[in-house]
Amino acid sequence: MIVKHDRFFAVSARDGSMRAPADLGDGVWFADTRILSEFRVLIGGAEPVPVDVHLDDGQASFELTAGDLRVTRIRYMDGGLREKITIANPGPGTMEEDVELVFAADFAAMLAIRGNVPVLPPPVPAPAMDTPDGLLITRHDWPGQSAMVIVRPAGFKRRTRLGPGKELTLFVDVIPGAIGATVTDFDDGLVRTKDAYTRWRTASASIRTDNPEVNELLERSLTDLRMLCDRYPTGLYPTGGLPWYAVPFGRDQLIASMMMLPANPEIARGVLRYLAARQGRRNDPGTEEQPGKILHEVRTGEVVDRGLWPHHLFGTIDATPLFLCALAETVDWTGDESLLDELWTNAEAAIEWCASYGDVDEDGYIEYRGGRARNQGWKDSDDSLTHVDGTVPPPPSALCEVQAYLYRGLLGMSRKRPELKDRAEALRRRFDSDFWMTDQEFVAQALDGSKRRVEAITSNPGHCLWSGILPPERAASVADRLVSPELFNGWGIRTLSTRAINYDPTSYHNGSVWPFDTAFGAAGLRRSGFNPQAETVARSLLEAGLAVQLRRLPELWCGDDRVPGRPPVDYPNTCSPQSWSAASAYMLMTTLLGLQADAARGVLHIAPLETPLWTRIEVSGLHFAGHRLDFAVEGTKVKVGKLPSGISVERG
Repeated sequence: MIVKHDRFFAVSARDGSMRAPADLGDGVWFADTRILSEFRVLIGGAEPVPVDVHLDDGQASFELTAGDLRVTRIRYMDGGLREKITIANPGPGTMEEDVELVFAADFAAMLAIRGNVPVLPPPVPAPAMDTPDGLLITRHDWPGQSAMVIVRPAGFKRRTRLGPGKELTLFVDVIPGAIGATVTDFDDGLVRTKDAYTRWRTASASIRTDNPEVNELLERSLTDLRMLCDRYPTGLYPTGGLPWYAVPFGRDQLIASMMMLPANPEIARGVLRYLAARQGRRNDPGTEEQPGKILHEVRTGEVVDRGLWPHHLFGTIDATPLFLCALAETVDWTGDESLLDELWTNAEAAIEWCASYGDVDEDGYIEYRGGRARNQGWKDSDDSLTHVDGTVPPPPSALCEVQAYLYRGLLGMSRKRPELKDRAEALRRRFDSDFWMTDQEFVAQALDGSKRRVEAITSNPGHCLWSGILPPERAASVADRLVSPELFNGWGIRTLSTRAINYDPTSYHNGSVWPFDTAFGAAGLRRSGFNPQAETVARSLLEAGLAVQLRRLPELWCGDDRVPGRPPVDYPNTCSPQSWSAASAYMLMTTLLGLQADAARGVLHIAPLETPLWTRIEVSGLHFAGHRLDFAVEGTKVKVGKLPSGISVERG
C-alpha cells in the first residue's frame, strides 16, 4: 500500500509493515532515497494479522488483530511519515502483552535497487542510536543521510496491560534529519492533508455516471493524480509513478497533463512551466542536454552526488515535440494566450531543436542515436525496436509516433508562426511516403539509419491517428488493424502484434498493454471518425480498470487474451498508482463524450457515444476557456447548463 505527499511517500504490505530488502520497494522514501527500510509492530512477539485496509485522501488505515486485541494503524505523509497506532481490548477480560516497534534504515538509492547503478554496494541497515529525541539512524559512510524515529509516549518496547474496553495509542514520526527535530500535532496534520484533497476536487471537474463502479474508477484516478503531484514554485507537477518513478519526468507528465486538461488545467500549466525553466541550454554529452531540448527525468540523492547519474537527464527523443503539443492543447482548452506568450521563447527553442539537434541526418525527421537508453521513445527498453527478423536496426532511428507529435506540435504553434503549417504539411506528405507499408496497409514502427522501414506491427500508429498525420485513406486500415485480435486483447491494445517473432505477453514493451497507449489509440480512432472502434477500445480499458485492485489503472498489464470472469494478468513490479495511467481514465471520458475545444472561438464541441457502461452522465465544472461548464448526457442527447457570455456548445 502506498501513501504520498509531495516528495515523501511510504510503501508497505497490506498490514502496514515494511520489510526491505525482501520487498524491494518497501519503506519510507524522500524522492530517490529510502530513509526507513523496516517498520514492524510486534505484539506478543508476533505481527498482527491484517483484516482490512482503506485508502482515503492521502491516508491509509490498516485494521488488524493480535489474538483478542484489535489494532488500527492510521498513516499519512507530512514532511515524513506520520502514524497513529491504536491497540484496543474490546473483550471483557484484562489483556497483557509485550508491544514492540522495530525500525531500520538503509538509505538505499532507488536507481541502485532497480539495478540502474550496479556499482553501488547492496544497502545494509545503518547504525541506530537512542537519543533524548528518539532513535537516530545515521549512515556514516556517506554524509548527510540520517533519519529520526520519534515515538510518543517514548519507548520502543513496553509491557502493556489493557483492561476491558481500554486502549493504548502510540504516535510514530519518521523524518529526515538529526537531533532537535520536532513534530506537529497528528490530528492537525491529518486535517491539512484531507483539506488538500478537498481543494483538489473543488478545483477539478466532476464526472458522474449512473454506474457507481465507473464513478469509483474516476474518483480513484483523480485522487491518485493529486497524491502523485509535488508542488514547486512553477506549480503542480505529477511524479511518474510509485514506487519506482517517484520523480519528475518530461514525456510522461506532458502526456498526463494533456489528458487532464478538461478536468484540471493547472497540471498542464505547472508541467509546462517546470520544463520550460529546465529546458536545455548547452551541449553536454554526459546528460544528453542540447539547446532547446526538453528533459527526460530529474534525479537526486546519492547516485547524483557521486556523479553516477545526472541530476537532469535529457535522454528522450519525444519530450520536445510533446512540449509543443501540450502548449498548443493547453491554449486550445483554456484560451490562455498569456501562457503562450510567456513560454513562446521556450517554444521557439523547442522548434529549433526539432529542426537541428533532433534531426541528426537532416532528412526532416526527429531521430536518435541512443545514449544511456538505447531506445529513447516511450518504448525505451533495449529490445523494443527490432526488425521483423529480430535484428537490431542501425541508428539513427526515427519513430513513427515522434514524427506524429512533431506534426501536431507544428500545427499548434502555427497560430503564432503561420509558416509552420507548410512545414507540417511537408512532413505529412513525406511521412506518408516513407512510413506507409503498402503490403501491410499499416504504419511502420520506425525508419532505421539506412532509411529502411522497421516493419513491426505495433500500437504506435494509434498515436499517429491521434495526431492527425495520417490521410483518411490510410486511417481506415490502421483502425481495423488496431482492433484486430493480433493487437486488441479485449482489455486494450497490445504494444506488439501476436504474430511477431518476439511477441511476449509478459514483455515490458513487446506484447503488454499500457493504459495510456490504449487511451491514445482510442482518442485517435475517435478523431479519425471510427466511432464504434473508439467506443470498443475505450470501454475495454475502463472495464479493465473496474476489474483491477482498488479500481486503479496500473502502469501496464500483460497482453494475454481477455478471459471472462478474470481480471487482466498482472505485470510484475508495475507502478501503481501511475500518473499517465490515472489520467487515461479522463482521456477516455473525453473520447466517449466527443469533447473538442476551440477556446479562441469560445466553442466547445460535445458529441457523446452510446456505451453499455452507462446511460446518463453528469459533468460539473468542466474547464473551458477560463470558465467552468456544466452539462448532462442521456444516451447521445446533451443538455447544457447556463453558459457564460461568449461561450457556445456545438452538439453532435
